[in-house]
Amino acid sequence: MHIDGWTILLQAVNFLILVWLLRRFLYRPVLAVIAERQAATERVRTEAEAARQAAEAARRSLEDQRATLPAERDRLIAAARAEAESERAALLDRARGEADHALEEARARLAEERAQALGALQRHAADLGTQLATRLLRDAPARALTRPLLEEACAAVESLTAAQRHALADGAESVPVPVRLAAAGPLPDEDAAHARDRLAAALDRPVALDLTEDPSLIAGVELHFAHSVVRRSWKQTLAEAKEEMTRHDSARTDADPVA
Repeated sequence: MHIDGWTILLQAVNFLILVWLLRRFLYRPVLAVIAERQAATERVRTEAEAARQAAEAARRSLEDQRATLPAERDRLIAAARAEAESERAALLDRARGEADHALEEARARLAEERAQALGALQRHAADLGTQLATRLLRDAPARALTRPLLEEACAAVESLTAAQRHALADGAESVPVPVRLAAAGPLPDEDAAHARDRLAAALDRPVALDLTEDPSLIAGVELHFAHSVVRRSWKQTLAEAKEEMTRHDSARTDADPVA
């Protein structure tokens, strides 16, 4: 077999050219495509790993949340119970306060109504007592009772201080002191003259006595001066007794509150 060197050389050159062409136009693009696909694969793998890790983190977070749900539920239930208990206690306190206030108002209103009723009864009883005493005393001998009461009225003027007697006179010394003597019934002349003399001696001034009758006095007299009145009559006594009885009953009622 004859081997030609030039043929071998040409085939070698052709082979080298073929290799260079394959490397330039085929191998490099294929390597680039392979590298790009490898990069894409690596990127996908990385993204998948990141997604897996994110999913794992989310799973762990959900498991943690699921584990804390009973405790959170118990905490919320306890908080709701505490708030409800606090609200219930506040409502009870408010209701108790309103009930106490209403009870106090009812007690005060009852005490006021009781005091008013007792006061009305006391005034009515005092009026009845006064009317009964007046009716009984009207049948008494007024003239015999008026004389000592007139003596008491003159004695009351005599017992005043000098300044008070001077105030009763109230006028020029040369002018008689006007005094209206109201009696329950007709007054004997000697009684009137005796009263005038005692008043003139007490006032150290002459007295102009004006006699009048006032049956409402029942028994007794009233000495009316310019600015004051000296009363000694059963009308006055009964009025004072009525006032004293009413005041005493009112004080006793105030000291006896409603339980």
